[in-house]
Formats: sequence, structure tokens, C-alpha cells
Amino acid sequence: MTFPLTQFRAIFPAFASVTDEVVIAVADWGQCYVSSHGCDCNDKLWMLVTAHLLQLRANAEVGNSAPGALASATIDKVSVSFQAPPAGSSWAHWLNQTPYGQQFQALSRACSAGGMYVGGLPERAAFRNVGGLSVRGGRVR
Repeated sequence: MTFPLTQFRAIFPAFASVTDEVVIAVADWGQCYVSSHGCDCNDKLWMLVTAHLLQLRANAEVGNSAPGALASATIDKVSVSFQAPPAGSSWAHWLNQTPYGQQFQALSRACSAGGMYVGGLPERAAFRNVGGLSVRGGRVR
């Protein structure tokens, strides 16, 4: 797959100062987070995760790479503490660090397939047999 660089540049003008080589390198890294099959929005997901990684990189360059939300800070004798990540998942916490990650998470949830029923007889998912009779002949045991 080829990264849609011109489309990325049009959608994400915040990264205009980042060179094409850096965007492509980060996009190659970001492709590991995006499935290559299944959703029609794979290019959009790929661009969002690339923007997320670029934003995390930009935050780290200016010293704003905190591990979470600031819980408290002290100026004299310098004490800083951060909130623990939410109990949900570390993946969601990592994505919530930038607006691009939040958009990636929302779009990937919308594109992901629903639940799956694997094997077994249809009776296991119903209250009647395939022939229309009640389960166990209508008797309660």
C-alpha cells in the first residue's frame, strides 16, 4: 500500500512543517496499527494514526510528553504527579492523548465488525427448534 501523502497534507495542515520523509517514515510505523483489510476507511485510519504519532512526536520535542493527565504540581522543590490511566485499557489511554487518536478510536470502532456466531446448531441461539417446536418438546424439566 502507498501512503496517501497529498491527501494527508490537505486534511492535516498542522503538519505542514514536517518533511515528507518524516511523514512517510512515521506512516510506515503507523501502518502496523491499522488492519489492511476489512474496512473501506483504512486509508483514513492510517492517516489518523500517522497524525496521532506525529502529534505525540511533536509533543515530546517541546517537552510535553506527560504520561497522563496532570493531577497535582508543586513549584517549590518541584513535585509533579499524574493521574493513573483509566481502567479501560492502555490502548484507549494512549489514543486519548491526542485528538487524532480519539478520532482514530471512534472511526475504528465504527468500522470494526460486530459480534460473530461461530458453529453450533441454530437452536442454541433461539427458544424453539429449527422445526418450530419448543425446546425439549415443550416440557419444563
